[in-house]
Amino acid sequence: MTLRPPQSLRPRRADDLLQDPFREEAAAERVASLVRLNRALASALERLESAARRFHEAGRETRDEARRHWRRRHAEAGEALWNVLIQRETCGLHRHEGYLREFGVPGSVHLLMGPAATAMDPPDPPPLAEPDPAAPDRTSHPA
Repeated sequence: MTLRPPQSLRPRRADDLLQDPFREEAAAERVASLVRLNRALASALERLESAARRFHEAGRETRDEARRHWRRRHAEAGEALWNVLIQRETCGLHRHEGYLREFGVPGSVHLLMGPAATAMDPPDPPPLAEPDPAAPDRTSHPA
């Protein structure tokens, strides 16, 4: 059996040194993309919340239109969440439970994200809860 030192201790070749700036730039772009996608998700969740409010405030004659609007917003939030989770995986962030909890992602959006977002209709929005003044602002979360 042969033992070899870890790759981090191996002497670097000249062509490896030339690739370092490109690796750093690629990593920076992955993080910047994640930040943009986080903002898009926060915006989609705000629109979904607004659509849920409109759904609950709608009268009998406008309830179906409000439901269609809410379902469209639900699909948008599902797609935005799908994009964020894929980018998180690309950045090496594999645990999403805390992220989903901090961002306040509804379970139905998590369940019906990505390709499943349009495969079936989501349930009607749950009744609105009173706003929590101590709730964190979703747009200021780090990647």
